[in-house]
Amino acid sequence: METPSLDLNLLRTFLAVYRSGSFTGAARLLGLSQPTVTTQMRALERQTGRELFERLPRGVTPTPVADELAARVAAPLDDLAVVAGPTPPAGARAEPVHLAGPAEFLCTTVLPALAPLVAEGLRLRVSTGLTDPLLEELRAGRHDLVIATTRPRGRTVHAVPLADEEFVLVAAPVWAERLRGRQSERNATTEDPTIAGPPTPGSATLASAAPDSSPWGSAAPGPACPDASALESPVPETPTPGPASLESSAPETPVPVQTPTPGSAVLLDPAVLHDVPLVTYAEDLPIARRYWRHVFGRRLSRTAAVTVPDLRGVLAAVAGGAGFSVLPRYLCQDLLASGALVALLEPEDPPINTSFLVRRPGACDNPDVARVHDLLLRVAPSW
Repeated sequence: METPSLDLNLLRTFLAVYRSGSFTGAARLLGLSQPTVTTQMRALERQTGRELFERLPRGVTPTPVADELAARVAAPLDDLAVVAGPTPPAGARAEPVHLAGPAEFLCTTVLPALAPLVAEGLRLRVSTGLTDPLLEELRAGRHDLVIATTRPRGRTVHAVPLADEEFVLVAAPVWAERLRGRQSERNATTEDPTIAGPPTPGSATLASAAPDSSPWGSAAPGPACPDASALESPVPETPTPGPASLESSAPETPVPVQTPTPGSAVLLDPAVLHDVPLVTYAEDLPIARRYWRHVFGRRLSRTAAVTVPDLRGVLAAVAGGAGFSVLPRYLCQDLLASGALVALLEPEDPPINTSFLVRRPGACDNPDVARVHDLLLRVAPSW
């Protein structure tokens, strides 16, 4: 891309639009009015003779010409901003770090990890919400860092993997005992002896309700809790006649049967959960649906008995005996260890989700942003 001598102020505005994804976001970042940003971008397009952004109903998207221009000017402009930026007075306090992410994960895992920095003088402003809106706000300059439950697309932000989390099917001990009895009865009344045998690799098992029998009782806490919308998009389904069921309408595949011994785990047919209340994050059951597909290889056709848009509320309801749910291990680890909650299944390959630590590219004039960023990446493997 060959260009004439370009105005430095126009290039700064261009880079702000490129990174924020909108004229409004760039105006907020630069302290300009939105019409001024629009005028400057039109002037830059006239100078280059090329279209730089395609206008969308919400924001703009860069053209290949804009991608090339951003790659050329971003690093020099960031270096220049560091050199030309104001030097804070000696002893001056840094601006607060604006951090955003899923409420449950921030409150139970991230904030305790950042406590040492706060004790040293770090100031934090924490926001919670779903990943997509938070990333839009990051691009618009409202946050310094966002913990996302999906990898952001595009070049307008910089994301690095933060941590993996595991999901577990849980219920209170009273429900676990009932389900164990149902599964034993179902195994004992199976008419076809040819399907008897030991568990096959990858089979899910129903754990004993005894507090010390859960295989997860001594496991280390898991990491980030995703917002439910990030796990999957709702899948349209055609309702099947009759009562809601945990199984799809496809013909049922026989489940291997074994004779349980006291205190052992037995293979779980998800049909034994058909009348147990389901407690979940949202009406479309995003976390539970993903678990069902991954572990049982079938769709979950079920209506929730309770929905709570906060996984801490889901945990409280399940621990109180309301029914069963699928939760991130870090959130329920303490209750699993104490026996107040039981992990119903032992899949060899449980569902896992990766969270990402996201920031805007380029230099930041607040050194505390880098401190928070680096500390989270350093301690995340222990979550």
